[in-house]
Amino acid sequence: MVRKIIKNSDPILRQTTGKVEKFDFELEQVIDDMIATMRKANGVGLAAPQIGISKKILVCEFEGDKESNLKPFPLTVLCNPEIVSYSKTKINMVEGCLSFPGLEILVKRPKNVKVRGQDRYGKKVEYDATGLFSRVLQHENDHLNSTLLIDHIKETPIIYIGTGTLGAQALEALVADAQYRIQLVVTGNKSATSRTEQSNPIEMIAEKHKLPLLKTENINAEETIERIRKAKPKLGVMADFGQIIGPEILSIPKHGIINIHPSLLPYHRGASPIQDTILSGDKITGLTLILTANKMDAGPILSQASVRLSGSETSSILKEYLGKIGSTLLLNSIPYYLAGDLIPIPQEEKSATYSRLFIKEDGFVDEGTSTIDLDRKIRAFDIWPKVYTLKNGKRIQIIAGHFDENNRFVIDRVKPEGKNEMNYSDFTNGYRTTLTFKE
Repeated sequence: MVRKIIKNSDPILRQTTGKVEKFDFELEQVIDDMIATMRKANGVGLAAPQIGISKKILVCEFEGDKESNLKPFPLTVLCNPEIVSYSKTKINMVEGCLSFPGLEILVKRPKNVKVRGQDRYGKKVEYDATGLFSRVLQHENDHLNSTLLIDHIKETPIIYIGTGTLGAQALEALVADAQYRIQLVVTGNKSATSRTEQSNPIEMIAEKHKLPLLKTENINAEETIERIRKAKPKLGVMADFGQIIGPEILSIPKHGIINIHPSLLPYHRGASPIQDTILSGDKITGLTLILTANKMDAGPILSQASVRLSGSETSSILKEYLGKIGSTLLLNSIPYYLAGDLIPIPQEEKSATYSRLFIKEDGFVDEGTSTIDLDRKIRAFDIWPKVYTLKNGKRIQIIAGHFDENNRFVIDRVKPEGKNEMNYSDFTNGYRTTLTFKE
C-alpha cells in the first residue's frame, strides 16, 4: 500500500525513533508499504518516520544512471541500522529529499561507510557502501536520528550584480533560499537590456530585504573592487547589468560569476539579445547561464533552457518570461555547479552572432518597410526605441498591430506627435490619412 509521505517540518520527523523488537507480519507490511511508497515517488530511499512511523527502518534502491555515471544498488532493507565506520575522504554531492520536495542542496559526506543492522527477518547484515549507496544510507539514517536535509544547509556567500528587471526574480529567489547569503548587491543606473526603465528594481529589492547595497557608475573603480573583495563572495551572479566586468573582479569569487543571458548563446551576444531575437524572426529562443569572461558573453556555458516563440511576443513580455525561467534555471544549476557535476562547456565561436545597442533612429519606418519588418519592430521596440513614421512632417508613433486571418497587417493603435495614444480608426477619421507599408 502506498502511504502519504510526511512533508516539511511535521513534528514526527523530529521524534526519537524506537528500535525494532518484533520481526512479524506487521513489520513486513510496514516494509512493503515503504518500498511501494518510495517507488511511487521515484525516490531512492525512505525512512519510516517519513510515513509517520517512529521506528528504525529504512529502505533504498537505485537502478543506475548511465548519463550521470551513478552505479546501481539493489533493494536494501535495514532495521536498527548503525554506521560503524566512515572513510576519511569526503565528497560534495547534491541531495534531495521526499519530505522536502523541490529542495536540492549541496551536502558533504564521507565517501564510504560500513553499516550494520538487521534485515526484514531479523537476520544480521552488514554493508560496505560507497558512492550513491553510501550517501543514501547516511541520508536515511539521519532521518532515524531526527536529522533532516535542512540541517545540512550551509550558506554560500554571494554577490549579486545587476540593474534591470531580467534578474529581479533571480535575486528574490536567492534571498529566499537558505543555501545562499547575499553579501553585497552591486547595481548601476542603466541595465544591459533596457535604456528607459524609470526605476531600479534591483535597488528596490535590496532595500526591501535590507541587503548591503553598492550603487556605482564604474564597477571597476578601485573602491568598488575593494568593497567586493571585503564581501568575500564564493560566487557571483549577474544579470542585466550595463557595465563590463574587469578581470580583477572576475578573479575574486572562488567559483566565478554566473551571468544570466537572455538568448541561446552563442547566438545574440551583446547589448540587445531579446530585441534582436524578435527582429530576426527566431522561432526558438531561451536563457543561458555562462561563467563571465573577459570577452562579452563569450564565457563557457553552464546550462540552457529553450523556449518556442509564437511570433506575437513583445520585448517586455519575453523579458519577463525569460527572467522567470532564468530564476528557476539558476537555482537548479548552482548546487550541481558547486558540486562539480555541472561542467562548463566552451561556446562555439564560429556560430556566434551579435546584437547591438539600438538608437532612436532604429525605430523609423516608412512606406518601403515591409509589414513583416514593421510587425517585428513594433514588438521588438515596445520598450525602446519605439516605432515611428513621418506623415506630413509630423511624427506618428505606431504602438500596436497584428496580422489578420488573411495575413494582412492591421495597425491597432498609434500616437500622433503631441497627442495621446488612440485607436488607428480614430486616427484615420480625425487626420483624414492612412499609413501604408509594403506587403
